[in-house]
Amino acid sequence: MILGEGHCLQNRPITAVVICVDVTAVTDSEKHQENSTALQLLVKMRGLLFLLSALFLLELIKGMKYDELNDRDRKIVDEAIEQGNKDQGKGKHLDYYKIKRNDNVLEVILRPTSCDQTTQRVHRKECKIHNKPPQVSCIHCNGAMKPCLLLKQKEEIEKTKNECLQHHTGGIHLLFQKGGTEKQLTGCLGCI
Repeated sequence: MILGEGHCLQNRPITAVVICVDVTAVTDSEKHQENSTALQLLVKMRGLLFLLSALFLLELIKGMKYDELNDRDRKIVDEAIEQGNKDQGKGKHLDYYKIKRNDNVLEVILRPTSCDQTTQRVHRKECKIHNKPPQVSCIHCNGAMKPCLLLKQKEEIEKTKNECLQHHTGGIHLLFQKGGTEKQLTGCLGCI
């Protein structure tokens, strides 16, 4: 078994496992014993491989830790924590769990913690994240944080994401507006 480390998935180190098995028999009497031993070894290795795969998958799903975020993402997460606690915080402090990216949409998932909610609405290392309601989705797009919604409000979350994806920079300016036929109403970019 060879363990190695590589980098992918947002420059996070990942561990790779390579398992090599060579099964050869020398004689007929030894062949049966070796095949039986080799089969037992393969069964054990398959179990180990399954366990390592499950651990690797759990690590991928978990998301990045707050301290591993770049400055831009950390600023957005801080904004989401503040907005989420203001919109949905009911008794317990909501804190960063993971971040999802899709085009120009950044979705921050917040979960309740072991800490009571205070006026301090920032990331708190001392608080343990719980896997219970309310779990909150805060969407940041086009430079602004949208109101945070409960994860169970799936339709509203998708609607917000779709609105973000349909937005075009400069879309509110008169020169960039389009009518129902997708033709510019007035002016053109080359006219100025």
